[in-house]
Amino acid sequence: MLGTLMLREKLTSGNMDGMSPVPSAFTLEWLLDPVKPIDFYEQYYESKPLLVSRGELEYYAKLPRLEAVDELLTATVSNRRQPTQGERLTRSEPDGTMSDQQIRTTGNAGLDVQAAYRAYHDGFTVVINQTHRRSAAVGRLCRGLQAALHHPIGANIYLTPAGAQGFLPHVDTHDVFILQLHGTKEWHVSSPPVELPLAHNRNHKQTLPDAQIFTLMPGDMLYLPRGFRHKAVTGDSSSLHLTVGIHAFRWHDLFKDALEQLADEDAIFRSALPPQYVDEPLDMAHVTEMVRRMTAALTDESFMEKAKERIASKLIAADESTGLSQFRSLDALADLSDESIVSRSPEHLCLVRIAPDRATIEFVGNFVTGPPVLGKALEFIAQRHRFAVGELPGNLSTEDRIDLVKRLVSEGLLEVLL
Repeated sequence: MLGTLMLREKLTSGNMDGMSPVPSAFTLEWLLDPVKPIDFYEQYYESKPLLVSRGELEYYAKLPRLEAVDELLTATVSNRRQPTQGERLTRSEPDGTMSDQQIRTTGNAGLDVQAAYRAYHDGFTVVINQTHRRSAAVGRLCRGLQAALHHPIGANIYLTPAGAQGFLPHVDTHDVFILQLHGTKEWHVSSPPVELPLAHNRNHKQTLPDAQIFTLMPGDMLYLPRGFRHKAVTGDSSSLHLTVGIHAFRWHDLFKDALEQLADEDAIFRSALPPQYVDEPLDMAHVTEMVRRMTAALTDESFMEKAKERIASKLIAADESTGLSQFRSLDALADLSDESIVSRSPEHLCLVRIAPDRATIEFVGNFVTGPPVLGKALEFIAQRHRFAVGELPGNLSTEDRIDLVKRLVSEGLLEVLL
């Protein structure tokens, strides 16, 4: 049995040691400002678009600018074995079709940036997928939002030349924040044909009846819930925007995990459908018994909490956004003592599991496990942003405290401050 689950929202969780949390430039509050997160959740989230017009051209100054696109294309690494995960060129054609192509590579497997320049000049939008893996700033933004929302977050960059349209009208099956980094872009948004669609509800051929038009300037942000039909066009200037996607875990994901957990525990759910079941009616007495067992499990709080843990583990394991360097902290480990001050990044989610034979802390696609005596110390770490090594509880010796902190620094969770 798992004893404790602690999934901490690092940007707003309490700081019990009285020390201020480590600040982060990229928070949900920063992204939505001046709209408050509570108002966003209650009025817009999953329900209707939100336009934030700031009139602050430098609001996104710490995110990639137009000049950074060349470097993102040529000096960062994407997964070019899967073109949709790397770089693309797209253009909506006058006849209502769309041209979509992968950016060519050179003989030495580098990206042919000259081909990208020519395509852009011919009206193609340059798409850089998974920018959170390629830009430290975008990675921090995605981590900050992931810590606030508890859903996987990813980001793509789109550079569209003047007088062009990269994509035909379409719907996305994930919510998006659209951040205008350079130039202007006009978004035509219409009501969803299917409320909160799943992947199989997606229809790429869409019309935009009664579309509402949102014009984004640098520093503006547009939130679109999944399912809203939209297209985007440029006018007299080129446009660079960052799309930050919320790839939400949904209630059906939780129940699917709960049913998988139930099958792990009860053999009746692992048994095969009867021979020739296609031609024979189902044994409804057997079905009724399975529903009874299922209902008992799905209404048991401890069972559902364990199912939630499975979702939380997926969230933490999926975090692949670019982080900060640990090399300075690794150099400082030789002088670590009980007086040393360490911190945990505000963007890092932690999941603590305590079982009779071990204690584990999961974080950023990684984990550290040890004997149960470490449980209180790991819970302490999950609740604090900054602390002295000597504050770790659990009747650990100085040597044990230092060894634990060294391990968590070397694995990427903690940073040495002083």
